[in-house]
Amino acid sequence: MGDRDRHRIIVGVDYGTTFTGASFVSTRAHDINDIVLIKSWPGPARHTDIVLKTPSRIAYAAENGGRERWGYQVEPGMVAHSWIKLLLDCGTPLTQFDDALEEAAGMGIFKQPPGKSAIQVVADYLSKVYNHILQAVAKQITEATLQITPLEFWFTVPAIWSDEAKHATLQAARLAGFGTRPGNVEDKINLITEPEAAAIAALSKTTTDGIGASVKAGDGVLVCDCGGGTVDFTTYLIQAAHPKLEFEELCTGIGGKCGSTAVDRNFYMLMKARFGKAFSSLPRRRIGPGSEFMNKFEIAKRDFGMSTEDDSVHHLPLNMPLQKADHEYFDFDERFVLLSNDDLQGLFEPVVSKTLNLVRQQLEYANEQAGHSAINRIILVGGFGDSYYLRSAFLRSFGNEGKIEVTTPDNAQAAIVQGAALRGLEGLFARSRRCRRYYGYTGGKIFREGVDDPHTAYFDRFYGYKRSRGHMTWLTRKGQEFPADYSKEMRLFSTHSVGKSLVYTATLYACDKETAPGRVEHQDVRKIGDITVDFRNVDLSVFETKRVSDRVLYKLDYSLNVIFGAQEGVLKFEARADGQVIGKTSVDFARALFY
Repeated sequence: MGDRDRHRIIVGVDYGTTFTGASFVSTRAHDINDIVLIKSWPGPARHTDIVLKTPSRIAYAAENGGRERWGYQVEPGMVAHSWIKLLLDCGTPLTQFDDALEEAAGMGIFKQPPGKSAIQVVADYLSKVYNHILQAVAKQITEATLQITPLEFWFTVPAIWSDEAKHATLQAARLAGFGTRPGNVEDKINLITEPEAAAIAALSKTTTDGIGASVKAGDGVLVCDCGGGTVDFTTYLIQAAHPKLEFEELCTGIGGKCGSTAVDRNFYMLMKARFGKAFSSLPRRRIGPGSEFMNKFEIAKRDFGMSTEDDSVHHLPLNMPLQKADHEYFDFDERFVLLSNDDLQGLFEPVVSKTLNLVRQQLEYANEQAGHSAINRIILVGGFGDSYYLRSAFLRSFGNEGKIEVTTPDNAQAAIVQGAALRGLEGLFARSRRCRRYYGYTGGKIFREGVDDPHTAYFDRFYGYKRSRGHMTWLTRKGQEFPADYSKEMRLFSTHSVGKSLVYTATLYACDKETAPGRVEHQDVRKIGDITVDFRNVDLSVFETKRVSDRVLYKLDYSLNVIFGAQEGVLKFEARADGQVIGKTSVDFARALFY
């Protein structure tokens, strides 16, 4: 019996910047209606017994009098850590839509506990989620059955994320326990982008009132995943709707870190501007995510746009050491911050405006790629997608013309985690995707006098002539279409002297621009990481040799296969020499900090 035929449990995990959800389904199930959404999460801070998600928040015992809490267990007044997911993507420079991140970082919103990295904090939080998932699954199938049943986890990640961030997510998940159960079961972890998971869920609904019922071959769908920390926009062309959904990515997706937390960041900046140090000097437990102050703001934010009344004033409890203040903004008697709907409009509008501009860019890219107006449907998903104000803005901007239908699936927040589980259950995925950046490597070429920079020159000991280093060879181009398990081969060699180390590295580079430069030192070229290639167990007699100055040199020819469309959702590597897989290959990602 093959691995794919063996009974297993598929688990979808949507770890978000602000909230986390999970779902699971047996491989003996049939469709999306069989997927179990985990609707019970522990903690007194939840307002109802049934909740689809739990806050992505952890409070450590060392900072809270010996009490460690997570999710809804974290109560106002506790020192908690939130929004840490955004720090996993520290390998990608800030974009024009990420400007407020730096301000929030300066106020300590992303502050980590002493001695812990972002990956460790995420792992600590995910370990709580992991144990809760196991308990939920065990309730359905019994503890004994769970111990002998493989689990296949599908983690969702933003489509705009860098390769470093994807690997950081996997590292945190494994540290948390995912995919590492002891015993004879072999659990697996895969990644799926959030827009693709949302598309799978939304387009798979075939009920009479579902989105999928009206989708047909040839339709162009723009999935807008508006979450807490990021917004992602991906376009798909429907190839077939029945009997099985088939779709392909139409053009390279775009996005930014301007999810609903961008509204929060604007709010913090407004409070700092109005109240100065009286506000910004307050401890995070008083004004950070999960505090009573921010919980009240979340209610105001959630309901904004529901009513046409413009004169509402929201009262947010906060005691500040104010000497003087404009009574328009603060109630001294009741100790309330006063926030008007005009204020909320000012917080939302920059974020929504940037979001709409990104959508327009994506529509333009998609139509240019297709050669005609290809997109006739926008599907809005994610927690921010539930915002009345955002949905109204989408309808005004794109729906009123009648050419594009704007829809939101039932339980927009659950669509992504449903799609993640459905990906594993039915094997649904985009038949082809678009490469989000250039990938390549650097090498030497014969030195050209008067053309190449003398500083790049070096002497090739094996061939005996001068070469120029730093020339880029690009394996893929941005926007290139590629199928599942698409791979590209790098032909490389290293000159080896007897007595020297037989462990070499090949460096992978990337470029996010529309046109990639020809040299490695260009500012648009960034290092992805070093791939280790180990020749210690390889028969060196198969390689070409040459004696130079009484020393034997080996020309170690090898190929490095880079797999871009692997099911796991991350870059994979395989090194070969003389037709055989050689040694161990791994990637050590360069993690430059931008926050």
